[in-house]
Amino acid sequence: MIGAKYCLCCDEMVPCNYVERYERKELTCAYCGFTLDVQKAWESPRISDGYALVAEDSKYIRDIILSVLKFCKFSKNLMPLYNGLELITAYSKLISERAAIDIAVIDLNMPIMDGLTAARTIRSIEAQHRLSAVPIVFFSSVKADDSLKAQMEMLSPASYMNKGSDCHPDRIAERVRQLVSYLTEKYKK
Repeated sequence: MIGAKYCLCCDEMVPCNYVERYERKELTCAYCGFTLDVQKAWESPRISDGYALVAEDSKYIRDIILSVLKFCKFSKNLMPLYNGLELITAYSKLISERAAIDIAVIDLNMPIMDGLTAARTIRSIEAQHRLSAVPIVFFSSVKADDSLKAQMEMLSPASYMNKGSDCHPDRIAERVRQLVSYLTEKYKK
């Protein structure tokens, strides 16, 4: 079995399985067999040569995010960072090397430089160099109140996903899988 997904037929989150048939890979509901997603066998997901930057002060959560991004082949290069200052330093270096940056996953509460300050600095660097805005995802336990939503609008493209209150590795990994699924759908079309 592979994690859990929402099944339209069962109207709930369900465990799911992969089934291969008719030259395609199907993600199906373990309860009713309803097809939740399909990938044709000859269509392998394209892995970007770019970077996924993950700024998270908790090594535990950072490692889970990185392992899921690696497993899902979101980006060829994964860069773990401990705080906002490390993120800005790495981002500036990659920009100077003309490297592609696919995404920045940022915790809001980090030492030295918080996530919002780091995100505003990224947008400032992009404006100075006339670069396209890199998608930013705030993956945090901070509640997304109106103030945060307003900040995200100013930092667009920016999204938010709550880490959840359950710190069990399987629960966090599931939230990260949902995050990666969302990112893939939104930014990798």
